[in-house]
Amino acid sequence: MASFAFAADEDDDDPPAAAAQVNNRFFIPEEHFDQWIFQGSNNAAAGKARIESSVKIKLAELRRVCNLTEAQSKKLSLAARGDMQQFFEEVEVVRKKFLKVRNDQNAFNQIWQEINPLQQKQQRGLFGDSSFFAKTVRNTLTREQQEKYQVVLDDRRRFRYQAAAEVALHNLSNTLGLRHEQHETIFKLLIEETQPPLTFGQYDQYYVYYSLAKLPDTKLKPLMDERQWKLLQPHLQQGRAMVANLMQQGMIEPPKGRILKSVRTILPDVENHSAAP
Repeated sequence: MASFAFAADEDDDDPPAAAAQVNNRFFIPEEHFDQWIFQGSNNAAAGKARIESSVKIKLAELRRVCNLTEAQSKKLSLAARGDMQQFFEEVEVVRKKFLKVRNDQNAFNQIWQEINPLQQKQQRGLFGDSSFFAKTVRNTLTREQQEKYQVVLDDRRRFRYQAAAEVALHNLSNTLGLRHEQHETIFKLLIEETQPPLTFGQYDQYYVYYSLAKLPDTKLKPLMDERQWKLLQPHLQQGRAMVANLMQQGMIEPPKGRILKSVRTILPDVENHSAAP
């Protein structure tokens, strides 16, 4: 969470209660709100512009890969704009509540419960299974179009997963002292035996640890010596402990949930998709 600014105490004829004294000293600038919601952007305007630009890129790619008709293109554009507008309106509703309590620490702890879901939604992407866009995709694209675009997205996911795995294994190599051939063998096993996440983000490294933890010990343990295996255990445990967070980020499916692949991957996370090759 970002650091907080505090206003100076003010003199008052009647000494305020303890809670009121805290209220007079506690203060959070509005730009912190925007930075929490639109992570990676300094203000709401920049955050909105980034989302809108990314969506335009996605729609252009859909038109190119799927050879959309003019009618299909218009429907998808309208649906995407509808989801963006709904999200921006939700942000403004919570902003008004935030501005009323930003100098009240106790009340702020409550409003954070409304800020956090918006933050999570922006990180995961605005076009989840229940979004206008997702419903329009299901009703507009033909099966052939969805399958064609799925090939492009699967290739992209694999590439990004390989990149994330390389980074995570590089960090592990420094800790475990892996030799080059060990690094390469573990990387090959990881890519061949596990699947990429449904979306990417700030938890990519933990997803790699989670994937390593899912590999059978009989396959992973023989690739390193006893010292390295012992040093690896805290990282594997960390991966196992992150399951709830990975689910919350939309990187893995809930145990009994159902995420439609054709929807989840057609327009994945706004920030991450725009960064993909």
